[in-house]
Amino acid sequence: MNDHTLRLMEMASQPFVWQEHTRKIVLTALLSMVPMFEGRYAVTVMLGLGMPPVFAYLLAVTASYLPVPFILLLLRPVLDWFYTLPIKPVRAFAAWLERRAKRKRAGMHDKKRGARRRFSPDTAELLGLYLFVALPVPGTGVWMGSAIATLFEMPLLKSAVVILLGNMTACLLTTLITTGALALF
Repeated sequence: MNDHTLRLMEMASQPFVWQEHTRKIVLTALLSMVPMFEGRYAVTVMLGLGMPPVFAYLLAVTASYLPVPFILLLLRPVLDWFYTLPIKPVRAFAAWLERRAKRKRAGMHDKKRGARRRFSPDTAELLGLYLFVALPVPGTGVWMGSAIATLFEMPLLKSAVVILLGNMTACLLTTLITTGALALF
């Protein structure tokens, strides 16, 4: 075993006293809500602080998902508000963002491209959203996935569920990688 795995096993064998670690729990829950960091990376911090893996996973999933409903519900009104501002670069940014999303969505609906022939365009969008959120790399995650769902005008409830499932997958992958559980296979 490597030093990292031994250190994690040693920390896991020590009792985790919740009252003594409230500050760490709150800090890592807040870290889970930060764009680009999110739950997938907060899991590694939590495990490094000695939190049990199951607790770290559940806290990361829950805390990182909290901003999703706000993004899904408020991004469209914010973009509409941008168009009313007298600041030309802000209006230009909103227009550019919407044009880009429209082009990307049109590409998803192109019947001549890959998997889109096997699925309906709506199913392909939801599958793509799941894979995008589930991939634990920088630039993907619940914040960007929520923005994509809003800009692509995906159904609110379906996209919220798909983002939750993708978030659960990303946090699980990161937890398994961090604890070394994947080395067992």
